[in-house]
This record gives sequence, C-alpha cells and structure tokens, in this order.
Amino acid sequence: MAAYGVEVTFAIRNARFYASADGVRIRVFSLDKEMEIIEQVAETETVYGQSDSFFKEKLSLNFRFEKMQRFRAIIYVLNSSTNTVMGSMGTADFDISMMFACGGRLSLPITSSLSTITLEISGRIPEYYSQFLRLKFHGNHIHSPDGLPLQLYFILSIPAEERTLMLHKSEMLKDSKNPEWSDFRIPLFLLNYFNESSIQIHVYNYTPNHDDSLVGHCTTTLTQLQQGVGHFNSYMLMEPSGKRIHEKTNVELKEMKLENDGPNFFKMLENNVKLQLTTAIDLTASNGNPVSSNSLHYIHPHQPSAYLEALLQTTPPLLAYLPNPQNPFIGSLGFGAKVQGPGGALQLSHCFCLNGAPTDPRVEGLAGLISSYRQATMGLQPFAPTDFSEVIYFVSKFAKAETRRHVGLYFILLIYSDGGPANALNMKRTIDAVVDASAHPMSIVAVGVGQDRDHSPMRNLEKLTLKHSDGRLLVRQNYTFIEAADLETSDALAMIPVQMTKWKEMFP
Repeated sequence: MAAYGVEVTFAIRNARFYASADGVRIRVFSLDKEMEIIEQVAETETVYGQSDSFFKEKLSLNFRFEKMQRFRAIIYVLNSSTNTVMGSMGTADFDISMMFACGGRLSLPITSSLSTITLEISGRIPEYYSQFLRLKFHGNHIHSPDGLPLQLYFILSIPAEERTLMLHKSEMLKDSKNPEWSDFRIPLFLLNYFNESSIQIHVYNYTPNHDDSLVGHCTTTLTQLQQGVGHFNSYMLMEPSGKRIHEKTNVELKEMKLENDGPNFFKMLENNVKLQLTTAIDLTASNGNPVSSNSLHYIHPHQPSAYLEALLQTTPPLLAYLPNPQNPFIGSLGFGAKVQGPGGALQLSHCFCLNGAPTDPRVEGLAGLISSYRQATMGLQPFAPTDFSEVIYFVSKFAKAETRRHVGLYFILLIYSDGGPANALNMKRTIDAVVDASAHPMSIVAVGVGQDRDHSPMRNLEKLTLKHSDGRLLVRQNYTFIEAADLETSDALAMIPVQMTKWKEMFP
C-alpha cells in the first residue's frame, strides 16, 4: 500500500546561550526497535543568536501507517566565530505517528543547563492527498446472462499483489439495459501509486438468495482514463473466458474531472478522529494445549507464543491513534472456549472478555492486553468450533452508535485465529457480520496464526461480492486478511487509512 510523502519541520523556543556558544543546529537520526540510532536522516541549518529559532531545512520521509517510525533529534550549540560544535542542549525522541495523531504538531520540553527549551515538530501533508478523480460510467446493451431480471451494479478494483483493492461499488439499478450509474470519487494518490496497474470493472447482476451473476468485465488504466470522455474510454465487456460478449455491450466513461477537496486520513486526525482498538483471540481447542510446546498458545517464560508474537507485531503501530495514547484502553476479547456462565456452569462462548469482566473487555495498554491473554489461556477450557461473528457484532454495535452520534471515533478490530469459520453456518454468520459492519466506521483485520493451518476461510471473507443473508451487499471494503508469517513485510494495516478515507467520503 502507498506510503505518504510528508515533510517535517523543526523549531526551538526559549533557548538560552553561553557567550561562547550562540548558535543552534538540529540533527535527526532514525531509531530501531531498541531505540538505538540507525543513521542520520536530516540536519538543519545553523541559526545564531535567536532564542526562538525556526529552521528552513526539513526532514522529508515516507510515512508508513503500519510501521513504527521513531526518530531522535539532538540539539547542538555552536560557536559563531568558528562554526564549531561546542556541545549539546539536549535530545528528544519522537514518533511520527504520535505527531500526526496530535493533529500534526508535537511540543517536547527539553531541560538544558540554562533553561527548559521547547522543541516543536510539525508535519506538513501535500494537498496532493486531498485530490480526487471524479468518474461516471454508463452501460450499454447489457443483458442478463441467465435470463433473470436486470439489477445491475459494477465494482471498480485494482488487483494488487496481496489482495484486490476495491475502489468503488456502484448502486444497483433495476430494469435497464443501459444503466446510468451515479458519479463517484477515488483518491488520486491511490491510482498513481499503482500507476500502470490494470483497473478492472466487473459488472454484476444481482441475484436474490444466490451469488450474483458476473455479466462481464473490462480493463483500463489511469493513463487511459486521463484521456477523458470519448472512444478511448468505451470498453466492450468480456466473458470470464475472455470472449467478447457483443460489440454493442459496453461500459463507457461519461465524466472525468479532478477535484481538490476530498477527505484524507490526516484531515480526519486534525479533526480529532480517534481510533478505538479491540483485539479478539481464538481460544478453540485446535490451537492446542497451552502447556504443550506445539501449541500456538504455548506459554514459555522467555519466548512469546505464536499468538502473542502476532499481537505484538500488529497492536503497537495503532496505539498512538487511540485516546490517551500514553495509557490507552484496549478491548480484549476471546472466542471459542467454555467460560463460567451466570449460574456458575461452564458454557461455550464465541465472545467473552479476556480480563474476566462480564461485559467490559477494556484493559490498560499493551501490558494489560498481554496479561489478560496469558491469564485466559491458562484459565479457560478450549472448545470448538471457530466462529468470530459475535466479536464482530460486539464491536460493530459501538460503530453503529458512532454513525448516529458522530463523536469522532473509528473502530478497529484485530482478529487472530488459526482457521476461521469452521462450517457453512458459521461462515454465513460471519459474512453477515462483515457486510453489516461495512456501512459503519469500522475496519476488521484478520490475522491467520500458524504456518501449517488452513486459513482459506479467513481469506475468502475478502471477496468483494459478499452478500448478507437478507440480500444486502457489501457497502465498502472493510475486511483485510494477512498471514501472521507475512506481518513483517505486509501492508495489511496500511489498508486502515484507505478504508477510513473511503468511509468518510461515503458518509461525510
């Protein structure tokens, strides 16, 4: 997924100098996970004799939502006569995600021998990320492939390496062979990131109580779309085999224009939108006994279990965006185990609080999350089958409340499982839960744990044509799957800002 090109500027306030050292300069270094310096990434010019110094030199970097990007700023004092470094006023470590979570500005106090100075760090986002391409498509001479009544819609998507990215799903139009679908907008930076990747249009006919029928598909590119309305952007629909349906059966571009006022992830943060994070861990018997070394929940004094390792890779990058990020509350759920019911008897539950509370799953910070997970693995009775539909519904009820109240929250559910929905009934329930949540401010990331496990049920939930059992279609892409083994290199978490932007565009 695309990285965001940003510029970071620096300023110092309330600096005091010795007579022999009246200049100030900042060097910025990148840090690793252990907070050790990797390399110098930026250096400002030197400003002399100013207690409040504003530096022109910037740090340009690619911001990655899914990565922890930490830096250390060292403030040096210099002699104006010799331009030599005389010492340091102090240092400050900062996190790029924390800066953006605070609206794009951080103020860090640094205590020096002469005074307490303030280091101001600001991030600037190019207007480019607010540019959207407005498009409109019409269909011509489209017929039902199976003779059913016409209820046509299309999906615009980009098949990327890890997953297919849904750019837009149109409304469904009935009883028309020449549908005139409504216009829509797509973030331009997404199209530019994939550059000459194929942009696919799939036209479907809605089929009640069954999978929707694929009428035909066609392919274009950003370069071709930019040529505008005309014969260059009239596309004959093809069958899945590649055979042309009919020379008059086509989809054509009817409108294309650039707009500069679209929402983006950074604007949402500036408007004080905060993430609410909940994790849900699979405790079914298929994961093995936690005291056995081959269990995915194996409790080892010096080594994290497969589940804990996945948890530690996915939760830290999100913490900065939570309310009170220094001591955030995280929802901690489990599913697939027997827990103590109201009468004291053990009963199977597909949604329970790992902290042992009856209804409130919140724990304090990452330490609380790890503690509740370890206690649950030792204190609960694993059972079956795997069904995480109830944890989706648990979080989505809060997302639905946000849809009504507009407090400024977006909900993230991280699901960790070794297999996914275990049977057709559980899959149906889970599809219903995913589709139901797609119209609300919520994203679901499912992590497949265990290298020798079948994660195909979890991956199948990424289908763009998911349909609720009551006939409702998936409103927008809100579910992402990733293998735990691929977390280091995956961009799965980077889908969250894209999905947030899409939700804001659809439901301003």
